[in-house]
Amino acid sequence: MNRIIGILAFFTIIGLAPTPVISQEVATIADINQVDDQGNPIFPGLQTMDQYTIQGRVLNEPGVFDGFTDSGDLSGDFILFVQDDTGGIQVYSGAWYGGGLSAYPDELQPGHLVTVTGLTGHFGGKTNVNERHNPDQKFTIEAATTPPQEPAPFELDSLAGLNDFDPTRQSGGEYYQGRLVTVKNVQIVEGEWAPAASLTVADDQGNTLTVELRAGTGIGDEPRPEGALDITGVFNQEDPEPPFTEGYLLWPRSIDDFQSADGASHAENWDVYR
Repeated sequence: MNRIIGILAFFTIIGLAPTPVISQEVATIADINQVDDQGNPIFPGLQTMDQYTIQGRVLNEPGVFDGFTDSGDLSGDFILFVQDDTGGIQVYSGAWYGGGLSAYPDELQPGHLVTVTGLTGHFGGKTNVNERHNPDQKFTIEAATTPPQEPAPFELDSLAGLNDFDPTRQSGGEYYQGRLVTVKNVQIVEGEWAPAASLTVADDQGNTLTVELRAGTGIGDEPRPEGALDITGVFNQEDPEPPFTEGYLLWPRSIDDFQSADGASHAENWDVYR
């Protein structure tokens, strides 16, 4: 009899779901963002209900990267990018399943130092902090009381290699993913200037990059800038299907992220890149 009870107890114990863990230590964003050679995120936390903590500087106001719904209204999603010394990551909550902007602090500004604790998830080729589409699994955001200090953007004099995939994340699109960058001395060569539209910009060597005018920024409602430009924004990846090795693009935050280039272009005729 004792032996039977022992066997039943054994099966009861191993059948229990593991207790989710909330990390007490701050994880680096680079550790969370690891990928394999097909661009699939391989962070172990993706397979658990464990919550992880990151700390870094806010790159955007939560509402500026909002998109349109099918009815043409702003979606009300909460989209925040946070950058530490090792990389950048998206923090996301969707209004369509009961989360969104109304569920989180709206006073966050670029440069705020924040601590975020939550589940990890995968979308578009990148790992992010999210709720796994469940409003009962909210992440927490704590902002320090110190004055905001926006990270200096990575200044990129060439677009060469930005669309390349490197699984080690030491170069190309994976290196800059989630970080604040400035692409310098580029021209708009293709695309409509309108809310939620995508543009193509080119450097004077003919290398190109996609720039998306997110609806919440209002950029597409402003006059289109002309000539050689320095464009600042969050470098992002939105790859809809595997392998997740493409889909790199820039998300400017406002029309102020478009500035005239300091120096004149070296290209004799920009039209050759149109």
